[in-house]
Amino acid sequence: MSKALDEFRKEASKALKPLGARLSGISFMLNEEVLTSADKGFDVDELVQELGRAKEKQIEGKLAISIYGAGGRLVGVVSADDGSKLDLTGISSLLSFLISNFLLREERDRDGLTGFLKKDAFRKRMLETAIGVKKAASAKKSGGKKRSPALSFFHLDLDHFKSVNDTLGHRFGDEVLRSFARHVREFFTGEDCEGVLLARLGGEEFGVLVPYVTTKDAGEVGEKLRAYIDDTQIPTSAELERYRRDNPDFKTLSIPNVTASIGISTGDSAVIMRTSEEGLSGELEQLYEQADVATYVAKKLGRNRIMAFERIRDEGGTVIDFDVRTGIVTIDLGSDMGVDVEDVFKVYDNRKFTDEEPVIQPGSQKVIGYYPRIVLGEIEVILCQPQVSFALRKAGEVFSPETGFLLEWVPPSKRSKRTTSDRRRKDRRKESRVSSRSQFETRLRESQEREHFIMVLFFFDNLATIRDQRGSSTVKELYRSLAAELERMVVPGEAVSAISGDLIGWLPAATSAKKVEEGIKELKKRYAKQDKATFSAVVYDSAVKGLDRSRALDIAQKGVDIARFKGINQTLVLDPEILLLKLYFYYEHDELDKVAEEFSQLQTFGISDAKSLLYNAEALSYLGKQEEALEAAHQVLDSDTSNLQALEVAATAAFELGRNQEAVDAYEKLVDKKKGKLAAWHWRDYAIALLYLGATEKALEYLSLALAEDPTDASAIYHQGEALLALGRREKARQEIMRAFELGYRELSPQAQKLLGEG
Repeated sequence: MSKALDEFRKEASKALKPLGARLSGISFMLNEEVLTSADKGFDVDELVQELGRAKEKQIEGKLAISIYGAGGRLVGVVSADDGSKLDLTGISSLLSFLISNFLLREERDRDGLTGFLKKDAFRKRMLETAIGVKKAASAKKSGGKKRSPALSFFHLDLDHFKSVNDTLGHRFGDEVLRSFARHVREFFTGEDCEGVLLARLGGEEFGVLVPYVTTKDAGEVGEKLRAYIDDTQIPTSAELERYRRDNPDFKTLSIPNVTASIGISTGDSAVIMRTSEEGLSGELEQLYEQADVATYVAKKLGRNRIMAFERIRDEGGTVIDFDVRTGIVTIDLGSDMGVDVEDVFKVYDNRKFTDEEPVIQPGSQKVIGYYPRIVLGEIEVILCQPQVSFALRKAGEVFSPETGFLLEWVPPSKRSKRTTSDRRRKDRRKESRVSSRSQFETRLRESQEREHFIMVLFFFDNLATIRDQRGSSTVKELYRSLAAELERMVVPGEAVSAISGDLIGWLPAATSAKKVEEGIKELKKRYAKQDKATFSAVVYDSAVKGLDRSRALDIAQKGVDIARFKGINQTLVLDPEILLLKLYFYYEHDELDKVAEEFSQLQTFGISDAKSLLYNAEALSYLGKQEEALEAAHQVLDSDTSNLQALEVAATAAFELGRNQEAVDAYEKLVDKKKGKLAAWHWRDYAIALLYLGATEKALEYLSLALAEDPTDASAIYHQGEALLALGRREKARQEIMRAFELGYRELSPQAQKLLGEG
């Protein structure tokens, strides 16, 4: 139900009260396919059919009024305790006035063809939705289903739609768009997604904002949507028949299959919760642009597919196009933050050789390894632009960088040396005020051999905004000026270097983290006088316990990720607790896929604690990785045998793996620790494990406890039938198994199937 429709209902009810009447139902019909209803005990759909084309009608003592507008019609139903006393004329005039005003507001915001929001209204509602999600999460409302305060944006673009318009006409094209919109609406209604916003962005482009959908879930939803569109006849047979009837000149028999390319971008809980309400508008605009980029990549990769912007960003980039004649490679780097002309990227074929394709041993069929990632060659950036950049193959390279091949950034220290004849590049290198990365890495290795050392990484805040507002050349100049400021404060023996496209590293001679922090503070003051841009600094101190000095640079780069997560203008001295911040945040906001991802990264640095280990166990169980979840849960239980969360994970994982005795042992401890207060589904799984172990009577007892809390649990009902069958109570067993079958349970054992067949 739209916000405008809800406001209308409140407004109308307030106006009708003095007349002794109330609004029983309302239906806004944008066209024959799109119907939005706000019912209160009245079948509005049935009423619409009965009312037909009439503008006013009294049905069963209720007054029905239909007002037509350019975008559709609105039907209002008014009732009173005593229908005979209704002032039909007064009420009709009042409702006509209110409805007309409503239609003016609603039609202003909605596309007349599809009923979806127009672009401007959509952006306004996106912000309202984001603020609502943020406030709801901040209030930490208890009870109900847990959900992460994330927002996923889906950008849909119909494939080959221009050819539909060109060959079948614009009128039929409108029919396709209308049907497509209706099916997209039906899909998200069927997915039971809350607060979905649907928009027509222009032409054949559509936008969908879905609250509480994480990056992982967005990929699954996007693929289901793509398949749904591909498998659905658009327009449907009924729609096509009606169109032929209304357009007798339309003789075409062959209708092309409608597909869509879908780009996805997700603002996770960190983005939503740590961005001010004023700043959310910019984040949403970025979501919008990122999804648009992802759609562009999906189309370049062959259409009728999904592409998540996060994948483009994480892979390092994608080849979009290769012009054989000029040799120019069009690439999408996901973000050009810090990417510069002369940056080098490896190109590899992601179709098979991905480091993930298993090598199977003949005979045993065991996985004995993985096909290595095959690097085809290197390309060098010649021009940076906000959405796509351009590159050329390195001298002597003859490979063909095909569309869809993935990219990997090459650090400066690993790039091939320049030729002395390249005057422009040689001169440009002389201008740089920082040492090479290879020199920095050499100094870092020397520092790691000392008892104590400190390393600092600098990066600019909000680079994407700076680039958009002030241009890519400004980004380059900012880094040069920061390097120059660092040069003024360093002493002989210290090293300053470009670590990557957006990081500057510093190895100070000082061994006191406090003195280094003071130096950074002074540097920020001096720099603030020159430019409005702010930068953050991450300090790695080898004296801090729990940080592996041999992985100092990797840990510091992870610290950059944490600093960006915390906000702008940060000076962060790293320790294990700070590095675990994002993991804890994602757990608090139920983004368990992100919890597992964070834990995996941190574990490579040897960073974890009991709490993070427990959270990881829960996340792995949620992701279906039960073996790993069970192992993680046991690690927690080794040091804390009464940890309830770990016991729950161990019980659930063991049950899912079919290790029934192990599951029963864990559940017995849970029952003891929680004094018999288990959730319904825990009682059910405990009982099923007991049933498989032959403890039928006990299983039946626990299934009764599960069904007392959730009487419609089909699995519990079915296994209750199995237990009764094992005890020889065949008729009662048949009734329970049939009831479970009617509720949708289909995993019947042979004996259960036979029992139902006898009935």
